[in-house]
Amino acid sequence: MGRNIFLESGKLNVAVIQDTIDSFSFSTDVPVTVFDDNMDIIAESLNEKKICCFFDIYSKKNSVCGNNLVFSSELAAKLGEPYIFVCPSGFVNISIAILKESEFFGAFIAGPIAMGPIVEDTVKDLFKIHEASMDIFSKITLFLRNMKIYTPGKVNHLAYLLNCCVMSMYSCQTEYEKINTNYKEQARIGENIHEYKKLNIEMVYPYEKEKELIRKVKDGDSTGAKEIFKSLLNEVLLLEGGNIEVIKARVLELCTILSRASVEGGASLQKIFGINFDLINSLNSIDNIQELINWSAKITDHFVENVFGNIYSGNSYIVSQTIQHVNANYMNKITLAKVSNYLHINSSYLSKLFKQEMGMSFTEYLNEVRTKRSRELLKDTDMEILDIALFVGYEDQSYFTKVFKKITGKTPRKFRKES
Repeated sequence: MGRNIFLESGKLNVAVIQDTIDSFSFSTDVPVTVFDDNMDIIAESLNEKKICCFFDIYSKKNSVCGNNLVFSSELAAKLGEPYIFVCPSGFVNISIAILKESEFFGAFIAGPIAMGPIVEDTVKDLFKIHEASMDIFSKITLFLRNMKIYTPGKVNHLAYLLNCCVMSMYSCQTEYEKINTNYKEQARIGENIHEYKKLNIEMVYPYEKEKELIRKVKDGDSTGAKEIFKSLLNEVLLLEGGNIEVIKARVLELCTILSRASVEGGASLQKIFGINFDLINSLNSIDNIQELINWSAKITDHFVENVFGNIYSGNSYIVSQTIQHVNANYMNKITLAKVSNYLHINSSYLSKLFKQEMGMSFTEYLNEVRTKRSRELLKDTDMEILDIALFVGYEDQSYFTKVFKKITGKTPRKFRKES
């Protein structure tokens, strides 16, 4: 096992731990105490540098000091990173939890460290908290006078250095990284919920954003779909207070909706069912928000690719990029020249290649995309026809009507009436 923090039996490797804290302490002149999962001391370095050793209360588990150490060690385990705390006597300590498969096995405590000048009140508090005899007053005073004073910046560097020492005993550090990522994500969610409450904003499920996601998938717009899915997921995180299991259930509902949207967009039903089977299995194993965000981006790509495969199944990268660009930007003033410039190719070459691959001109495809979107708006909204024309990228209502009738055989007004 080499210099691993755990023996093959699963117990803590005290010899390796002792060597590591000795190296840290002799280099920094900072004492370190290591506790097991019962908060019993299993290793110490520079014990003579700890002011705690003057008092009996130091070794008592249910004392003020003991409870403070337990709380700080448990918090370090939740954070997945060093936790700097102040003990009841007013000194600074650094706590790093010992973890294995999310289980708490003990903690490294560096300190006590003096941060800032030691005043008379500090000495008084020491004797009051520890109920110490005045017989040791002179010894305590001399000890305090010789204590090194650290700045906050130096304490942070000590915490980083101790963490590096602890991590060097692990063959894999993903345990801490995962816990730390989860904690930061939960903290971000908490802050956002607090902001919503402070601004008195009601948190409701974003159905409009869900509709927009469905449309992006149907259009084969991978970039747009991923952006909206991520935004939607962030709102669901707030709505559900970061409860990972409830959020996963919400995401699964979304995937069911996207499955339908993909099939409606022309994707293979067989392929979509295959995706659904695989995604349920992989979703079950996810246990943190960042993994869920990454998974969502991947699954959105799967849905869009299957829809896009129905729109274009050729091998031309240029045509593929043109279609994606049109699907994402049809509502803007888009032309063959602008797309050619965007792709850094000759417009005549693009026009010829597009017609050859798609069986229709660039303009015909653009009109098809705009007409498809305008049909949805005519059916699902009360928008004025002029507003719909402008929304899908036309500057002239009469031209919009002409194009719409050519493709559907009906005017926009008649289409809405019969829908």
